[in-house]
Amino acid sequence: MKAVKGSLIIISIFLLGSSYTSAQQDPQFSQHFLNPVAFNPSYAGMDNALSATTQFRSQYVGIEGHPVIQNLTVHSPVPLLHGGLGINLLNEQTGALRSTFLAIDYSYIIKTKPGNFSIGFAGGLAQINVDGSKLRSPDGSYQNGINHNDNILPIIPVSGFAADFSVGTFFTGRNLSVGIAANHVIPQTIKLSSEGSNLEFSLERQYYLQAGYLARLTKTFNLRPSIMMKSNGSALQAEGDLIVIYNDIIWAGAGYRGYNDQTMDAIVGLVGVTISENFRLGYSYDYTTSALKGASNGSHELVLNYIVNLMKPVRPGKVIYTPRF
Repeated sequence: MKAVKGSLIIISIFLLGSSYTSAQQDPQFSQHFLNPVAFNPSYAGMDNALSATTQFRSQYVGIEGHPVIQNLTVHSPVPLLHGGLGINLLNEQTGALRSTFLAIDYSYIIKTKPGNFSIGFAGGLAQINVDGSKLRSPDGSYQNGINHNDNILPIIPVSGFAADFSVGTFFTGRNLSVGIAANHVIPQTIKLSSEGSNLEFSLERQYYLQAGYLARLTKTFNLRPSIMMKSNGSALQAEGDLIVIYNDIIWAGAGYRGYNDQTMDAIVGLVGVTISENFRLGYSYDYTTSALKGASNGSHELVLNYIVNLMKPVRPGKVIYTPRF
């Protein structure tokens, strides 16, 4: 979750309408199962092929300044390194606030009889940018220029950088996948300073637990339940999904995010199709169930995955069916 200091709370109020909400530090994705490396660096190379995924999410549509998120990941196994390498680029725009993260992933993969086990690490940069000209404070004056009447809020765009690191571990077998990760493992304070203002953002550690199971019901139908749990150490969010896969080509399902009145967020609808041997396309719609449901028209998310095997094995090996399907 984003930590705020002083009048930074005002920013959150005006970014998401007139109500303050404590949002996740890392952006929310409903189709996390299509791109595990986005939140867990140890998944790099686990597809046994070059995999490139782009995600676009428009969250809480209908609320002025609602979050718009883009994510691009590319990763591949690298036999010389006994693991995989990847790159992860994330951008989120929420009103006047823009967060950008760039990281390089490395995983060390151990192949065992039950499946593949990996440990991973990511290092990179985080940038926070606030466009002070778009902010409005309750005591401000804006008829003749910008005057927030607040010594913390800037009147011009300000930004700051910090190093950012993540760690994780992942297991994928014939039918089961389990991953654990910690992002922002070294908490950082990013200072956004300009003349007459001094903002600070704190990157707090985030924990992830992801698990999925691929149940092969018939020759043409598979069932894939999955869970995702996220925490910053003091608050917990959980979600569960159930997807039906037809002929390994088309999938559809539903999920729910939240487990009590305080954490309920959305009912999620999921559909997708394998366009060709190399391309998969997924779409999800979140029906908002939180306190924002009166103002929000829901959230839309689109995922495109490209995967290609660039390495031809010298001899056939045992096939490991990834539960990510």
